[in-house]
Amino acid sequence: MILRYCTGIILLLLFCDSPKAQNPVAAVYSKALSPDSIFLTLSILASDSLEGRETGKIGQKKAASLIVSSFQRFGLKPGIEGRYEQFHPITTRANEKASIEVNQQFFLFMKDYFYAPAYKDTMMVIDSVHFFGYGISDPLYDDFKNQNISGKTIMICEGEPKDKKGKSILTKSINPSAWSTDWRKKFSVLLEKKPQLVLILVDSIDVIADSLNFEKKTGEFLRFCKSPDAIPVIFINKTLALRFYPENTEEELTHTIRKISRKRRPFSFTQSTDAIIKMVSQTEPMMGQNIIGYIEGTENKEEALFITAHYDHLGIQDSLIHPGADDNASGTSAVIEIARQFRKAVVDGHPPRRSIYFMLVSGEEKGLLGSKYYVKRPVVSFSNTVADLNIDMIGRTDEKHDSTGQKNYIYIIGSDKLSTDLHQISESVNDSITKLELDYTYNIPGDRNRFYFRSDHYNFAKNNIPVIFYFNGTHKDYHRETDTIDKININLLTHRAQLVFLTAWELANRKDRIRVDKTAPKE
Repeated sequence: MILRYCTGIILLLLFCDSPKAQNPVAAVYSKALSPDSIFLTLSILASDSLEGRETGKIGQKKAASLIVSSFQRFGLKPGIEGRYEQFHPITTRANEKASIEVNQQFFLFMKDYFYAPAYKDTMMVIDSVHFFGYGISDPLYDDFKNQNISGKTIMICEGEPKDKKGKSILTKSINPSAWSTDWRKKFSVLLEKKPQLVLILVDSIDVIADSLNFEKKTGEFLRFCKSPDAIPVIFINKTLALRFYPENTEEELTHTIRKISRKRRPFSFTQSTDAIIKMVSQTEPMMGQNIIGYIEGTENKEEALFITAHYDHLGIQDSLIHPGADDNASGTSAVIEIARQFRKAVVDGHPPRRSIYFMLVSGEEKGLLGSKYYVKRPVVSFSNTVADLNIDMIGRTDEKHDSTGQKNYIYIIGSDKLSTDLHQISESVNDSITKLELDYTYNIPGDRNRFYFRSDHYNFAKNNIPVIFYFNGTHKDYHRETDTIDKININLLTHRAQLVFLTAWELANRKDRIRVDKTAPKE
């Protein structure tokens, strides 16, 4: 009788609402995350038979089938009107032929760069890039004064120069000049001066791509690009722009842009580089698949937590399979195992207070397309979406931590951008159980790698949904055929997955929903 009474008291303490009291229950299931199960899933995803899982190709479809069968076996409910698949149509370049390689690093169409579907197939070998401010030639401000750019590869910024107060140097007011609002002014100058190639640094590849793909007003621009004497123009993001410059000089680009605003006059410079650019006109219609399964909550089942990862990769490049063991078979395998343990908790009588959605997306490597499609057609309203925990590469270590010997770490990105509560929960569960080194290097404002904007969580964050991005950093095998399963540290991967599980447990089970009390940075 006394034993039964004590057992009841212990259970009452375990299942009360305070986070610290819940930790012992969550810990049981987090520690049950199986390295063997994770490794088995990862070995299939990264196998040659899946051919690198390129979105729209047979390997990606095989991976989708594996995920669906796993969700069915666990007993997750299908998240899309009775099915697990959310199909998303995309049109992309023929990836086997189109690419940009800069200083031995490949960049991806729709993610790092975009150009109109109008130019003839061409390949260029670039040995120098000439930066010319904003590409403006005006009596008040002239980036090309006394400059010969014929036959050169030039880089310019979109828009026009502004002073520290945000006023246009040309109009001397907050109102932009026609150099910002009418693309024809810049392009007519470029057509006259005849550079070989124009790289335009833009704030958002998404905005440019959406505009050129879907807005009718761009018809004239497309006709211009198809004209016989057209100059090839490629829109690039800052990550790609910086790669054109060696590490010891890449800050010169940022410094020169700032100097233009500070001095209110043009500045230019030239830098040697090593780049191969292949442009193609051919496009391929493809169909991607987001896979969504969920566990229904109890008291607050209308509220939902999302746990996400992308399962696609680069496919076959230059006849070589890119297996993507770390990027992102590691994150995909972790989400599947986390789902298995949450479902086991339900079977054991511990259902979550809120619903938990497990979403594996495709199209990430082509520009975050799967998550972008989801947020345009969400299955849970944004107002009821509590947070997104996104896992993208957690199976390896990077050079920084290899050199220090501190490998028991994870990069945390975005936890404090929208919600103080989310950041505190992440810190608390780690301090109490997983005790990883939480590295915030890539979370600092102005991080030149811009990782906060470069994985699927960002499409949630843009809609005011708190996020955490879990990441092990890049390594020499990133986006290469050498990202293989033999280099995965499965125990470290599992340890990192435990942190995600524990954070999710707290978010799904705490009495009060986390608050959104901050404004996230814009891309």
